[in-house]
Amino acid sequence: MPPAPSTALAEQEPERSLEPAAAESKVPPGSAVGHAIEQVNQVIEELKRVLDQMEEVLETLELAERQKIDDEREIESLQRALRRLHRPGPAGPPRH
Repeated sequence: MPPAPSTALAEQEPERSLEPAAAESKVPPGSAVGHAIEQVNQVIEELKRVLDQMEEVLETLELAERQKIDDEREIESLQRALRRLHRPGPAGPPRH
């Protein structure tokens, strides 16, 4: 998973907005407010990408946790089976 781009990198990217027509119709192009709107929209888009990445990480962690629990159960089962094999039976010590 690639790291989130830094602020400097985000500033180099082409400007994007969620609703460019609406933003441009309310504010004259090139105005400070219009530029600020575009920057906020860029931040929103970047936050959405980061949220998607964090959700993927969460899913991976949850899968790893389930696998860990399954592995621990399997290890316990194998340990019980091994103890039964090494336990002396009623006829005497175990044969090798």
